[in-house]
Amino acid sequence: MAAITDFLVVTELTWTSPPLAVFEAMAATMEARFGPPSERDLDSNGVGLFDALCVRFSCGLEVGLSRFHLGAQLRTVDPATDPSRFEIHANQRDLAHIGFHLGVPIEMMSLWTDRDGVPQVMAPPNAVIVMRTGDDGNDAEVTRLTNRCQAAALVSEFEARGHKQAYWIEDTSTSPPASRWNTTVR
Repeated sequence: MAAITDFLVVTELTWTSPPLAVFEAMAATMEARFGPPSERDLDSNGVGLFDALCVRFSCGLEVGLSRFHLGAQLRTVDPATDPSRFEIHANQRDLAHIGFHLGVPIEMMSLWTDRDGVPQVMAPPNAVIVMRTGDDGNDAEVTRLTNRCQAAALVSEFEARGHKQAYWIEDTSTSPPASRWNTTVR
């Protein structure tokens, strides 16, 4: 599924966050998606130099990415041939939402933990449901997601296929669970 593409590169953030997660990607891939870093060769005060990029998405999510110049064993990374380590900071803590916008699956991320070993982010509940009405008129749950952005993109993707099914989003806080269509008679 494609990520949302409506974003602005910003140079100033009004919030702070601890590092939430780290992932590896080619620098060229991230620059092709978001453009060049806002600032280059910043001093991390202990982990070597890094490049910074701050992005604001239309849904209000803001993400700060730090691409470190050093990799494993503190070896300098050649960004043209080797993946770089990107550290995520954000104004929200839903990694599924962040990963959707960055185009990075959550399975590719390593979570940061605090001093007690507790992850800086926890899995949020799946707050939205993508639903489908089939050709036969029956409603069915397609999937549950943590964020409306990803659900809207999925609905658009399904509708673009041109089938007769209708797709929509339900908010779990205002809807009964989709299991109501799978009731068991006792």
